[in-house]
Amino acid sequence: MPDTLIEVKNAVFGYGSKAVVRVEQLQVARGKCLGIFGPNGSGKTTLVRGITGLLNPIDGQVSHAPASGAAPSNAKAANLRISYLSQHRAIELHWPMSALDAAALATSARRLFGWMGRKCDDVLSMMRRLKIDHLAPRPFADLSGGQQQRVLLAGALSSEPTVLVLDEPTEGLDVRSTQELLDVLREFIAEGLGMMIISHEADDLMQVAGEIAWLHPAPVQGEPSRVEIVAPAELGERILQAGRSRE
Repeated sequence: MPDTLIEVKNAVFGYGSKAVVRVEQLQVARGKCLGIFGPNGSGKTTLVRGITGLLNPIDGQVSHAPASGAAPSNAKAANLRISYLSQHRAIELHWPMSALDAAALATSARRLFGWMGRKCDDVLSMMRRLKIDHLAPRPFADLSGGQQQRVLLAGALSSEPTVLVLDEPTEGLDVRSTQELLDVLREFIAEGLGMMIISHEADDLMQVAGEIAWLHPAPVQGEPSRVEIVAPAELGERILQAGRSRE
């Protein structure tokens, strides 16, 4: 399918010979968001590492398509650009850096000696689009959680990724900041950005994800977690039913 950027088939991901998570099939597509949901320790991070190519599968196949939309190949295409947005709390706040410095971290790490040059203009342009360019000179540590997350999002988006991966993007944010961030993410998805969001917040995923990879830990210790692909509405209904059964 021309809009498929990454496809996983009958894959097992893990470390060494130890299988952590098993997935029959999933896709990351242009203009779609794949939610990654499951309890702590179920292998969400391992799954994402496998999908993005940071971890080779123990078994199965991961195919990456060129950003032009050509058919998938067995090798990762050089022009499939993946950006990663960490939790805003992962940044050490004692570092004396401005909001612009924080936004530019991901991009500068890929540049020789960290030299940004004109790329700094790209970061500022994205901050402008997200309506946070006025925060650029302010100390990053002085910003609210929602502002910090938008600053880091601007940095991740400034590299013009094909796929954006977000790790618990709303953790620690208040209701208003959470909704503002989700609204921004929906805009970029509508423009064709492929996205993966790791989150334990089912309500957030139901707002932005087209499909959700739900990780179920194996009943037998030592066996890999199983990935079930569900629609957002089904996830919500099953969580609601589980809550009722515990009452």
